[in-house]
Amino acid sequence: EDSHKEDGIIKLNENAIKFAGIVIEDVKKMVIDDYITATGEVKPNMEKEIIITSRIPGKVVEVKYRLGEDVDKGEILARIDSVEAEEIRAGFIGAAANLKAAEANLEKERLLYDNKAKIVDMVKKGVKSEEAINFLKDAELGKAKADILRPLTKLELAESNQKRERELYQDNISSMKEVIAAEKEYTGARIEFQTAVEDMFLNTKQEITKAEAEYMSAKARMEERREHFYHYGFSDTEIDEMVDEPRKYGHATIPIIAPFKGRIVERLVTVGQVVDTSTKLFKLIDLSTVWVWANIYEKDIGKVKIGQTVYITVTPYSDKVFMGKITYISDTIDPATRIVKVRAELENPERLLKPEMFATVKINVGQGFSLAIPELAVQREGENTIVFIAKDGTSFEKRIVTLGTEMDGYHQVLSGLKEGERIVTKGAFTLKSESLKGLMEEE
Repeated sequence: EDSHKEDGIIKLNENAIKFAGIVIEDVKKMVIDDYITATGEVKPNMEKEIIITSRIPGKVVEVKYRLGEDVDKGEILARIDSVEAEEIRAGFIGAAANLKAAEANLEKERLLYDNKAKIVDMVKKGVKSEEAINFLKDAELGKAKADILRPLTKLELAESNQKRERELYQDNISSMKEVIAAEKEYTGARIEFQTAVEDMFLNTKQEITKAEAEYMSAKARMEERREHFYHYGFSDTEIDEMVDEPRKYGHATIPIIAPFKGRIVERLVTVGQVVDTSTKLFKLIDLSTVWVWANIYEKDIGKVKIGQTVYITVTPYSDKVFMGKITYISDTIDPATRIVKVRAELENPERLLKPEMFATVKINVGQGFSLAIPELAVQREGENTIVFIAKDGTSFEKRIVTLGTEMDGYHQVLSGLKEGERIVTKGAFTLKSESLKGLMEEE
């Protein structure tokens, strides 16, 4: 009773305006995010999805995990019994034994070298034969000890004879000729001893060089064998166990290792099955991150850039918004639909997003300074979006508008309004009801 409609204008008296709680505000420009809304699908992160096969033919002797179970990186999913692996294991154990022997021989040659170096040093300092013999009694010299003791014994005898002849000469028992002969014999024995020491040390250098070369060669063969096992998925711990406890396995088995943390979504193998390198054993997916492929129309693709934020909603969790970043924009357009595929990557720690889910994708393509009106000002009338313009304090005109993106309770205005016009931001539903009442009265 407090309102009426004239020529498309709804008029309310002051009491009706107050009762309806009508609030009028100016239409103004504001900073508002611009969005593109598109459909999309959740897909696995292809960089974290893998079909696991065996690297060597054989028979499955153990399967440790079932479909749907989670595994950590490095866990053994299954074991494959393999004749080829047994041959590699035998070669590896042989290489390990050769390395151990080469290492022991090198240590022995180093000890001999040190001891022989001490003898050389003693000779250079003019060591007496008695001191040299005392050292040689306990020194580890191998077969070189006899080669040194013979000329050393001769030297000791010559030294003793020289001393005796000098004493006899002083007592006028022996002649100077005999003294000179004894000294000459001593000098010759000393030269012979020094030569024997030098030859010994020269041979020692050759022996230690040879031992070092044999050790490095054995080590290289060992590492080559170890690389074979790395290729088949063995860890260092398992390899070392095979060397220390060669009968632990009884026969060689190849472990099938999880390459990353994930969930088994396909198990295609059973115990007793004979497999080769092309047989699919497991499909493993890490769903801690997923991809969402959005369908962007050709007209909008110029606004889309790598790194932009996307907001994803899916039907099972309609009240939850997932955020991600655009990581790839396709270089091709579907000629039938004029759609470009855009990929976003999202964190999915709770595994809520599952492959093949349909998604609604909103892409934040930047901010703009444009007209915007509050959500409360907007009314729907059939297929139209309407607002009410305040003509004066009591008269209101219905206006059809076109709106863009919505953010934080505000809608971007694309057409139908101008800056500075005054619209109803609260109580618009009452005006819509009066407008509909007038239409019914006209009918």
